[in-house]
Formats: sequence, C-alpha cells, structure tokens
Amino acid sequence: MAAVDAAFVETGRGLDGWPDPHPDRMPLKEEYSRVTNPQKWEILTALAEAWFAALDAAGLAEIRVASVDWREPLRVTVSSTFRAAPRALGAIPLVIAWNPTKEVDWPGVVLGVGDPAEVVAIIPDCACDACDSGSQNALDQLDESVLSVVTGDYRKLWRGRREITVYSKDHWGLSGFNRRRVNPWRLLPGRFVGIPTAATPTMATTSYYTLRTSDNQGKLKWLFAARRAVVERLVNGGSRKKVDKKVKELLAHPKGWHQLHGSPWIGSDNQQ
Repeated sequence: MAAVDAAFVETGRGLDGWPDPHPDRMPLKEEYSRVTNPQKWEILTALAEAWFAALDAAGLAEIRVASVDWREPLRVTVSSTFRAAPRALGAIPLVIAWNPTKEVDWPGVVLGVGDPAEVVAIIPDCACDACDSGSQNALDQLDESVLSVVTGDYRKLWRGRREITVYSKDHWGLSGFNRRRVNPWRLLPGRFVGIPTAATPTMATTSYYTLRTSDNQGKLKWLFAARRAVVERLVNGGSRKKVDKKVKELLAHPKGWHQLHGSPWIGSDNQQ
C-alpha cells in the first residue's frame, strides 16, 4: 500500500478529491438525474494506474492491454481494458477497465477477476449527484477490492441465484439469501398508508395507496439512518445472525457450489 500511495502521488497529480456533497441532508430529487463534472472521476483511473505501477515495480504481475471475455455481459460500456497477470502460481488475474472520462457521461472503473472475468466491483456504482458520497469512499472501495485479490482473500461462490462474495475475513457480501415476504393484508385498498417518495401521480391515486403524502426531502439523514438501524435490529437482527452462521458453514464446506478463488500474489514461494 505504501508503494501504491507513492505511485498515486504521480498518477493523480493535478486531480483533486472532494467531500460528500450532502453530508447532513437527503439528496434532492433533481440530483438523481444529474451528473455534474464526470471528469472528476478520473481520480479512480489514476489510482488504478498507481496499482499497476506498484504491482509491476514489485515484480508481482505483468500488466498488458487485453481483450477480455466477461462471464456475464457488463451493464456499462468500457473502452480501455487491462489485465494484470500474477506471477504467483495459483493466483487469479486481475482485470481493470474504464472509459475516458472526457468522452462519456458515465465515468468509472470496472474491476474483474479470472478468465472469463467475473465482476468484482463497478466504481462508482452510480455516478449521479445524488449517489455521490465523496471521492474518498470510492477510492477506499477501489483499494479494498484490488487488495482482496492481491492478498488472496477474494472468494466468489455461487449456486443458482445465491451468491457469496468474500473480500476479507471480516467483510463479505450476500445476494439471494433473503426472501422478500409480502403481507397480503397490507395490499388491500386503503391499507398502505403513505405514498413512496418515488411514486408517480398515477401510482399515488390508485386504490393501493391512501392519499397521504410522505416526502423525506430536506430532512436530516441521521434521523432516517437511526430509524433504519432500529428497525433492522428489531426485525432482521435474528435472521441476520442465522444467515451469517449459514454463510460461515458454507465457506468451510462449499460442496455443490461454484467457486472462484486464488492464491496470494505476494509472500508466495510458488513464483512462475
């Protein structure tokens, strides 16, 4: 990481970070359809280049422009794709792709692993002004994603619609484990009190909603965060513990699951 930071001083020269544009309020409605200054996200490309420079200087990988097959079609378009082929035996290759920020409305970096490549992260996941939480969050996500591959911590398991993605011993992501339960009683006409913020006028006047508006705009973000935390604790606390226990069991014995995993790039005696 020290080598990456040193390289970033050069690759990121002339690029400035920025704070969270709305740290104490909910995003405004118009911010969801607006991308201000997409060129600012070039800072992510600079950090990716710093990682390439550090990996190459340490002799851990060979960096080259590559044509990559993705396991599933990307939901974004990329024009520049690079592959870092690790020299350690058993390590999985890293793919980083991006678009020139001056040519497209959607800026960002796509990280993948393996061949065909599996998407690890798309950063930022959304570049609109409403989803912007500042440059540091995006830079940290890029660092964590690449580091998980280089250290050998990255692990992807999937079976059907269920997926488990491990980034470190203390951080993993899940999808497809929780079933969404719907209470039919609440779907009866007039029983759903409050109109969602994103509801259209047509939706708001149908029989499924009472005409009692609920607009969160302008209210303090911490208030809703606290409320969500309480609800999560009361409603999902027990189920979350069960899921975590089940995930640990699956990681220990992944029989019947597809798996993508590799050896560490550094500190390995099995160099090619």
